[in-house]
Amino acid sequence: MEQTVGRTVQRLRKAKGMTQGQLAGRLGISSAAVSKWETGGALPDVALLCPLARALGCTANDLLNFRPELTAEEIDTLCTAARRRFEEGEREQAAALCEERLRQYPTDLTLAFRVGFLYARYGGREEGLLERAAGLFRSATALPDEEQRRSAWQMLARLYAEQGKYEPAMEALGHLPSCNQEGMSLRAAVLRQMGRLAQAEQLERGTLAAQSKALRATLLSLAETLRRQARREEARRMQDKADAVQALFGPIAPPACCPEAPRENGGV
Repeated sequence: MEQTVGRTVQRLRKAKGMTQGQLAGRLGISSAAVSKWETGGALPDVALLCPLARALGCTANDLLNFRPELTAEEIDTLCTAARRRFEEGEREQAAALCEERLRQYPTDLTLAFRVGFLYARYGGREEGLLERAAGLFRSATALPDEEQRRSAWQMLARLYAEQGKYEPAMEALGHLPSCNQEGMSLRAAVLRQMGRLAQAEQLERGTLAAQSKALRATLLSLAETLRRQARREEARRMQDKADAVQALFGPIAPPACCPEAPRENGGV
C-alpha cells in the first residue's frame, strides 16, 4: 500500500512540475514527510488525503488506487495461484490468499463467485471451507449476470444437500428455472434423501415426459426440414427416430399415489 500511494504521489507531483518542498509547503508539512511517502516509508495522514489530492489535481480514490472490484485478469491470476496451492496440499496458504483478496474487495461478487468454486472443489470434508463456499455463493446470487446467478443458486443447493441441509437446498433450488435439467435432477435427489419418494417420482416422471416430448418434436421438425431439401432418406430416418421415441416412452403417467398429473415443466 505504501509503495502504491508513494508512486502515485511522486508521479502526480512531477506531472505538476512541483518539487517535494513545494508540495510540502502547500500542505504545511516538511519535505521529509513527502519523501517518506514517495519512498514507501510512510503513508499520508488521513486528514491530509483530501488536501493532498487537491494539491495534486486528483481524487482521494486516485491516491489510494481505490477500485471496488478486481479486473477479470486479476481474478484469474488469483484463482490460478490458489488452485496451484490447493493441488500441492497447501490448503491453509491457498485459503489465506483468497481470504486476503476477499477482505480487500468485500463487495466484488465475481470474486466471491470464483472463490466459492475453488472452496467447493477443494474443500473436501473441511466444514469450514464448505460453509464459507456456501456464504460466497449466497452473496453471488446477487450478480447481474443471469447465468452466473443460476450457477450460484445451483452450487449453493448442492453444497447444502451434501451437508444434509435439505430444506435450505430445496429453497435454493426454487430459484432455478423449471427447465434447468441439472437443477431438476438435484431436486429429485434431495427429495429422495428427505424420504419424499412420491414427490421425487412425480418430478422425475414429469421431467421425462417433457424431455421425451421435446426430443420427439425436434426430430419431427428436423425431418420436415430435410424433406424440404429433398433429402428423403435422411428425413425418413429422423421420422423413424421420432416414432421410436414415442414407442419407447409413450404417455408417462404419474404414480398412483399422486392425484395430480406432473406439470410438464418439471416443477415440484
